[in-house]
Amino acid sequence: MQQCQAAMDQLALFSNNEDADDIATADLKYMLIPAMHGDILAQTQVRDPEVRRHTLQSAVRHYSRFLELCEQYGLLSKDVNAAARLDGQEPLDQNTKRQQKVQRFKREREIKAKMANVQMKRMRIAHIQEEDGVADDQDEESEREASLLQIELETMKAVEQTQMLQQEVHLLEHAASIPRDQRQQTPSPPPPDVMQHLLGAASNLQRQRQNLQSQVFRPTVALPTVSVEQQGMIELQKVQASQQKEAAAAAYRAAHEDSDEDSDAKVDKQRAWDDWKDENPSGWGNSKLRPTA
Repeated sequence: MQQCQAAMDQLALFSNNEDADDIATADLKYMLIPAMHGDILAQTQVRDPEVRRHTLQSAVRHYSRFLELCEQYGLLSKDVNAAARLDGQEPLDQNTKRQQKVQRFKREREIKAKMANVQMKRMRIAHIQEEDGVADDQDEESEREASLLQIELETMKAVEQTQMLQQEVHLLEHAASIPRDQRQQTPSPPPPDVMQHLLGAASNLQRQRQNLQSQVFRPTVALPTVSVEQQGMIELQKVQASQQKEAAAAAYRAAHEDSDEDSDAKVDKQRAWDDWKDENPSGWGNSKLRPTA
């Protein structure tokens, strides 16, 4: 990648006296070399913090060179230019950064959709050229449009990568400012009461997490508490108990049931008693209740 960038500088493909329209379509893709170089450096895995810091700083420089090149040719949008802070102004507040990030995300989605349409268009043009055997100027136009969209997409990516890498560089610089003996110093454990409090808080958080986890994706209906076999045994036991009660009641009635003669005698006695009460109303024989003649 360094050789590609050196060759680009040696050939002077891009000049300060040119506009974006002056760049040949075939040369547009070479503007992405600094951004690709920055991507490679940013993804390089290094264990030594000092080497990592220098690598990230080099990646930031390549991203900045790419953004400056795009700004020089007017290929840098206002939102990306404001986010990149190439003019050296003070950092933006969090609300403004959030709004710019949302706008870049929407624009990135639009660019990807346009790139997909351009790719389909290029495939149709290539198919037509293959059938007719003639060249078409529309192929160069679609290629130029695809290159410009790719450059705009890479500028958004370069801005985000630059911000993240700069934050990591600040962390590495802060770590490097700490004396080496203090870095390897083992921190003292917290006091027992603080440790007990932390363990209790952790236990409460674990229980709350389990409770919340048990409530996730719960069924919307009440689940059965017994199986079909168990419910069948319960119903069978109820029927058997009911049959036993009916049999016991029938046996009791049969044991205490009187004979026909006793029943007739009771009926005659009850009738005679009813007739006597009709002939002798209540209080009829009490002479003290009668008025004197």
